[in-house]
Amino acid sequence: MSVVGDPAVSRGRMAALRWYGRGDVRLVETEVPAPGPGQVLIAVTLCGLCGSDIEEYRFGPVVVPVEPHPLTGRTAPLTLGHEVVGVVAEAGPGVSLAPGTAVVPDVVLGCGHCWWCARGDYPLCERGAALGLQDDGGLAEYLVAPAARCVPLPDGLPAAVAVFAEPAAVAVRALDKAGDVSGAVVAVVGAGAVGLLVAEVARCRGAATVVAVDPDPGRRALARSFGLVGVAQDAALEAVRELTDGRGADAVVESAGPAAAVESALSLCRRGGSVVLLGVSPEPAAFPTLDVVLGEKRVVGSASHRWDTDLRAAVALLHGGQIRVDRLPTRTVPLSEAVARGLADPPRDIVKTIVGMG
Repeated sequence: MSVVGDPAVSRGRMAALRWYGRGDVRLVETEVPAPGPGQVLIAVTLCGLCGSDIEEYRFGPVVVPVEPHPLTGRTAPLTLGHEVVGVVAEAGPGVSLAPGTAVVPDVVLGCGHCWWCARGDYPLCERGAALGLQDDGGLAEYLVAPAARCVPLPDGLPAAVAVFAEPAAVAVRALDKAGDVSGAVVAVVGAGAVGLLVAEVARCRGAATVVAVDPDPGRRALARSFGLVGVAQDAALEAVRELTDGRGADAVVESAGPAAAVESALSLCRRGGSVVLLGVSPEPAAFPTLDVVLGEKRVVGSASHRWDTDLRAAVALLHGGQIRVDRLPTRTVPLSEAVARGLADPPRDIVKTIVGMG
């Protein structure tokens, strides 16, 4: 399909997976979008399904706007998908990124003018948004994204590996907030895709031992196949104390979300250690104020990523083989089957469902 030419002429049609409401995600045909100034049109190769996509299908609207979003102006229906790898098909005005360049776009958007954006912290923009959640995303044949925040792929990095760059960038940012983990005992609560990527980044940064906590025996076995210590939640505290002579983990990253997982993460952390809360859940967790204050535990949230630090670092780690994703149980499905085989009934034995556009 040719998409280059007079913008007054129809640009052709494409397939897109759009969220209309809870339990209502439809494969529709829509017009191929045009890149504006500073934007590129990306022909999507692969798009991973994130837990947030599944939550929007099952429980939404969670963050998908049903009234005009303050930054994007968008409201449902819109196209899901934010774990994207593709090839530049067309460059908008003022863009030097050449068509044919394989890229991973950073999907996080900021207003560009607020206190946070002025300091480069656009993931914290109060009006912030993300492609695939508050604007059209990558579960479509084409996607428009900011050119300046697209990370070109190094030669030899396969799309099947690069599709993990976005969740790996989430892991990079979370570990940055945990501080120096060289020689440390790190616990990861939740051994899903992001949790296992956090574990991989922790080992890249010199962690001595990584403990993966998950209630599912299959996930624990998978963690052990990665060389991690895989334990159930009810056995985690004893296991961590045994590994640390009773102190507790130096750093804990919670990537599951439920209140019990948050409470477990706080209990696993040693005095003076760090807890990074990464999972998302509307369920409130009991906060052990006395333990945190007297133990001087550092508790910090982490949610997304920046293109120039986190996403670029994730691409480099994937390209260098420091983050290994080839052992993760995945499956690739066509866009036409993404609802039935990904959103509606995600299998527990698959860590990541990837949607292919070819």
